[in-house]
Amino acid sequence: MRPVRYQVLGPLHAGEGSRAQLGLAVFEDGRAEPCVVVPVPEEAEKDAALLEKIRKETEHAAQLDHPNIVTVFGFAPLEKTSARMVEFADGESLRRVLNVSKALAPRLAARVVIDACTGVHYAHLAGNDDGSALVHGDLRPETILLSFAGVTKVTGYGALAFAPREIGGQRVKGRRVHSSPEQIIGGREAITIPSDVYLLGITFYELLTGVVPWADQGDGFDQAVLSYPLPPATPGLIPEALVPVLERACQKKAAQRYPTPLAFREAIEAALGDDLATTDELSTYLDSLFPGSGAVRAERRRTIDAGIAEFARQQWARRDSKTVPVVQAPPPPQSPQPPPPPPPSGAFQVVKPVTPKQAPVRPPPPPEPIDVEEEEPKKDGSSTPWVIFLLVIVVAASGYFAWSKANAPFESPSQVVRDADPVPEAKVELDAGAPPLAVVIDAGEGADAGAPEVAAAVVVDAGVVAPVALAVTIESRPTVELSIDGAVVGTTPWSGPLPLGTHKLKLENKDLLVSAARTLTVQGTEPITQTFTFEKGTVGVNAPPGAVIFIDGKKQGVAPLANDLSIYEGYHRILVKVGQAQWTEAFSLFSGQRVSFNVELE
Repeated sequence: MRPVRYQVLGPLHAGEGSRAQLGLAVFEDGRAEPCVVVPVPEEAEKDAALLEKIRKETEHAAQLDHPNIVTVFGFAPLEKTSARMVEFADGESLRRVLNVSKALAPRLAARVVIDACTGVHYAHLAGNDDGSALVHGDLRPETILLSFAGVTKVTGYGALAFAPREIGGQRVKGRRVHSSPEQIIGGREAITIPSDVYLLGITFYELLTGVVPWADQGDGFDQAVLSYPLPPATPGLIPEALVPVLERACQKKAAQRYPTPLAFREAIEAALGDDLATTDELSTYLDSLFPGSGAVRAERRRTIDAGIAEFARQQWARRDSKTVPVVQAPPPPQSPQPPPPPPPSGAFQVVKPVTPKQAPVRPPPPPEPIDVEEEEPKKDGSSTPWVIFLLVIVVAASGYFAWSKANAPFESPSQVVRDADPVPEAKVELDAGAPPLAVVIDAGEGADAGAPEVAAAVVVDAGVVAPVALAVTIESRPTVELSIDGAVVGTTPWSGPLPLGTHKLKLENKDLLVSAARTLTVQGTEPITQTFTFEKGTVGVNAPPGAVIFIDGKKQGVAPLANDLSIYEGYHRILVKVGQAQWTEAFSLFSGQRVSFNVELE
């Protein structure tokens, strides 16, 4: 079901030059979901033919439905312009990721590319209206998005009509370095399915090495793309098994490349075997680069939450403005069959008639009580003694319940919230000696937004639900300081109870330069022992003589360094200083990876 209307909320904060905004997509059934509003260029608004072409491309792209493609909702006029409405995938472009990390570990880079291959191959098969393949032709880190759920999504479908080009249809500078040989020669009209394979190959090379092939050639770039072989990478950056795969994907002649993105994906998988990152690992890595507490992610969330809250308020206001007619309920049915619709007046009788009110009110009042005591015939033998007996039993039970509550051992109160849907199954007895657990009566108002997700629950009283905790032991090599869900709990090895669900771990050892984020899922019924082992990678620094080199605030030496630095894997920041001049950059390091920096200080 596609949205029927849209509302702009605020800026997307997608990076320099982006005009995209956050918005709400409102569906026919009343749902509202966040979306991204991408305005068309000003020149397109002045060109009716171009605007119509953009509209048609957008509507065609809206037919694509694949998890590795950003969903296109449609094309809509706004107050001052028109815009494409697309899915808000809650992530960052691959370009922004590379701006922070410079390169990705092979197993992470491969996961990104094979998922992008899957989405692009699907679009080829979905095709154009004339039956030809729907070729992207603009695949590069700027048009590939990584969601914080660890899913790779290709963007740009439906936007190719207004991609900027040079005279003759060729690509402009900035985009030109991500061009296939046939695009260099013939522009957009020359692209084919193998063109997308080439662009995916060039992107894969950049993910592994941190550089675009031949981008440093300047005016000789075109000739390099047409003639030069793929530049050899720094030893250790590209796994040996991937070298022939990349070389074939980036062949000069389209016929010598992999015929489809699917074939390219299969070649990557065959080369790396099981050494491919999972979506969970990719999600954890992105969280380490762009933490949820970061300004951009937090501002996006505030904008979306405020927009949805305002939408809900408007929905309730519209609902309250409508009158609701009173419906007179029929008497209880005499059989187990469902009650029939209310019959015409006089079709049924009650002992004491009730006249329905005619004036509409909100909400409809319950039927007035029917007094049947005077009219009901007396039976042989009075029922009064039985009624008195039952009342005595109820009063006694209530008194015992109150006494037991008053004399129960005191327990520290836990956070309590209401639950409209108590879990009615899986009753268990709680160990009286176990530490108190949070009692949840409602996941609505008052719930702690920062509490860990609870994956399972048990009923301990009518309408009361308590999360289950498991004994967890966390070990590491080397020893690190451990934080769970933002709170420091001690050093490893650490043992304690954790509620079922997903927990964010932070492991740090400032002396050894260990800094890593991990995700731990607590589930099942057995105690859990999780061991994290941190290996080392190397960092090469080429800096002016005399420059002092720091990593994570700890001095590593003075340039020139005799050898590469051996650093534990994880998230780091390098700082190079000469007098008052300094240069700094954040980077991530994986086991066995080598990262190099060429530092130029003014």
